Amino acid sequence: MMDLIKIRKVEKHSEMKPTLLNLIDAEKGFKWSNGDHDTDVKYNVSKTDWEQRPSNYVDFYLTHIKEYFEEYDFVNCSQGRVHNVWFHQYHKNDFHGWHVHGGCQFASVYYLELPNKKFATQFYDYNKYEVINVDVEEGDLVIFPSFIPHQSPKVLDDGRKTVISANYSFEELKKFYYEFDL
Repeated sequence: MMDLIKIRKVEKHSEMKPTLLNLIDAEKGFKWSNGDHDTDVKYNVSKTDWEQRPSNYVDFYLTHIKEYFEEYDFVNCSQGRVHNVWFHQYHKNDFHGWHVHGGCQFASVYYLELPNKKFATQFYDYNKYEVINVDVEEGDLVIFPSFIPHQSPKVLDDGRKTVISANYSFEELKKFYYEFDL
């Protein structure tokens, strides 16, 4: 299962980063926290646009990142769709507890800012009952099946972590691969 987690270095990261950060800084965003409320997923994120209308950074991001999603196609689909794009900015004591993504087949995390690798997304391998730390760095894009539990561990230092996440779904199979006589 963990071999379905794909890590790709975004080649134009250094060119994209200043523009994306400026566009995100211009976003109103909001603090997203459930505090002490009794919910299944605990979270505390300093700034996000989760469930808001798409913003200026989304088109810029998708223009530069779309090819990486297309490369992930391992089931021979002719059409895929990136949807539900959002950003999270984490500061000291921010985190996002264990969760999965519904309404899609795949999820992604692009590390726009990652000052410390130990605060990268962690995955849970429920076949081995263990937490998996993937070796990522700033500028990496991680695409994975949306049913794999994952979390953003609590940031314990003063560096800001900024990620752009998106959901991805395949919409149509390439019939050529699935035409055979029964």
